[in-house]
Amino acid sequence: MFIKINLTTKKNYPRKFPINLKDLEEAIKMCYLGLGTPYQPIPVDNFVSLGDSQFPAIPAKAKVSIKLCPEDEDDCQYKLSDPKLVCCKVKNVDRKFNDKDRIAKGYWKKIFNCDSKYIFSAPEGTLFVSPNKKGKCSISTRKKFPDTIVAYSIMFSLIIEHKDGYKRRYYFILDPVVKISSNRD
Repeated sequence: MFIKINLTTKKNYPRKFPINLKDLEEAIKMCYLGLGTPYQPIPVDNFVSLGDSQFPAIPAKAKVSIKLCPEDEDDCQYKLSDPKLVCCKVKNVDRKFNDKDRIAKGYWKKIFNCDSKYIFSAPEGTLFVSPNKKGKCSISTRKKFPDTIVAYSIMFSLIIEHKDGYKRRYYFILDPVVKISSNRD
């Protein structure tokens, strides 16, 4: 299984980040990594391979789509099932923004096109993007906006079957940081 991030500008920049399901399943069954609930998902940064790909910087007039892509052999090889992309969260971690000690109401609308029923700005400043009917979290940047650095999280879930036949849905999160700039193509 892999997480596919598709950045579309004048060119298309697809990135695939494979999830090491074998090691993830083993770690869940052998270790206590956390609750694995939506409230406290298990970090999977150590189980995702970046390879030569890096999380792309996001330019102006770009569409970003994130999708969880199971592969045919996943269910046969591991006792994992029913993968679901839960949501993507975006937080402004830029010092210029946060040193102002405020939550700017409507701030995200200056950077992203937030006119979608799948995009929600929470009162504490987090921007949530839920999957659309095709299972993708998608958002577009505006033509011009202030440069900033954001942290975004990709939350997904899987059902993992334990030796005794007990099945449980676990929630996981990947937390990269990326720069967004209207001065790039």
